[in-house]
Amino acid sequence: MSDPVSAGSEGVFDEIVEAETLQTERLDLLPLTLEFCEAIVDGDRPRARRELGLDLSDWPVGSEVDRAFPGYAARLREDPAIAAWQGRAIVVRDSEEIAGSANFKGAPDDDGVVEVGYQLIPRFRGNGYAREALGALVDRAFAEPEIEEVVAVIHPDNAPSIAVAESVGFEHTGAPSEVHPTSEVWSLTRETYEADAAG
Repeated sequence: MSDPVSAGSEGVFDEIVEAETLQTERLDLLPLTLEFCEAIVDGDRPRARRELGLDLSDWPVGSEVDRAFPGYAARLREDPAIAAWQGRAIVVRDSEEIAGSANFKGAPDDDGVVEVGYQLIPRFRGNGYAREALGALVDRAFAEPEIEEVVAVIHPDNAPSIAVAESVGFEHTGAPSEVHPTSEVWSLTRETYEADAAG
């Protein structure tokens, strides 16, 4: 898996964790700032491009804009430190193109569980980028000693997304999502992650 950029030795429950860029062999996962999220919510893509410093091309669009970005902006206004545990743009380093997004769905809960999500623009699929980005999120999560489990909520008919999760070590729990009842939970525990790493 990828090597996340270090954010210090303290755990997520002990102090603010910096919203660093996560780097993999081919990708940079850029944290989304409040200014960028507000520009997207306002429909001001030129301002959003300036904030991110990259051509947005065909990202973000559709349901991601309506569903995710208002929440991102609201949470960042309330607590800027939450940026470490929200959305990131997946940037292909060589071409400086945005390939999609890879997200933590909020800070870890009191049981040390954090949820992840990922989505690629269709023309970037089939290159292994989703697996690479998800691996970066997983590595970053388990760099915090308090985190015991990373989960992904996936619709059972979404075979490509399931394949990506399972390629990184997630296992199907069969449990329905509390928020999206038609989707189910895939889980990667610290025990399994560390066993795979020791390999």
